[in-house]
Amino acid sequence: MFSCQKYFSEKAAQNDKKEARNLKRTSFSASKDGAATVEASLILPLFLIVLLLLASAGEFLMIHGQIAHGLKEAACQAATAEYAAGRAGKGGKILSGISAGAVFLSSVDRQFLDRSGLFGGSKKAAASIRLTKNAKEEYEAQLTYTIRKEYPFLPEITGVYTQKIRQKAMTGYVPDGDERSEGMVYITPHESVYHTDLNCTHLALDISVDDEVEKYLKGKTAYKECEKCTKYHDGEIVCLYVAKEGEAYHTDLSCSGLKRTVQQVDKSTLKGVKPCQRCKKQEDT
Repeated sequence: MFSCQKYFSEKAAQNDKKEARNLKRTSFSASKDGAATVEASLILPLFLIVLLLLASAGEFLMIHGQIAHGLKEAACQAATAEYAAGRAGKGGKILSGISAGAVFLSSVDRQFLDRSGLFGGSKKAAASIRLTKNAKEEYEAQLTYTIRKEYPFLPEITGVYTQKIRQKAMTGYVPDGDERSEGMVYITPHESVYHTDLNCTHLALDISVDDEVEKYLKGKTAYKECEKCTKYHDGEIVCLYVAKEGEAYHTDLSCSGLKRTVQQVDKSTLKGVKPCQRCKKQEDT
């Protein structure tokens, strides 16, 4: 009888140890799954917030681009309208103000601006255009606007921005009969060719955004560092801007290296300037 009691006691002890091992294994597995759940619950909101901020940054850039385009067109048309009003002996300032707002609205994507974070929408922006004339006979179209963006569970982002466009005044100059015009073409300050198409890829830069920053910084691409923006950039570089026709990478989308200064001139005034081959191919096709 004593031996049977000893046997069952040892058997019970073995079962207790086995259950303890199983309980320990189960507890470890449960704690591991719980830790993964906690990590996912912390990382997922941060990931969504980053995506939201990136999308908002793209929207901000589109708003600035639309404003710049509409302001440029408004300044150009207003300068022409004010000259016509002056020739007719009428007050040009009122006419230019109306023309600037109307041309601005016809040049921008009103539906996008009205749905974006632009405070007041396209109408308020058009009504806020200020057109002046400086001592150099240049028209200056200036617009100050506010962008507000609200986010769930985040503070509102508000920014006030100002853009200014200068447009040379129309003089009404008409060439004499002895001056023969061969047509208007487009040139840039440092190119040795002229362009017949304003949409030529040499003039309209094809800019792309690349977030693979390391390959540029380590010299694994054909692009070099921009001396105007990247060289003096402060903070972490998240993405870079590259023009297909350019030779450098940039950290600032508004860098002058990503823009072309285009002038419209009479072809007869150009000496020793060759035509652009890309424009010629486009005309042939």
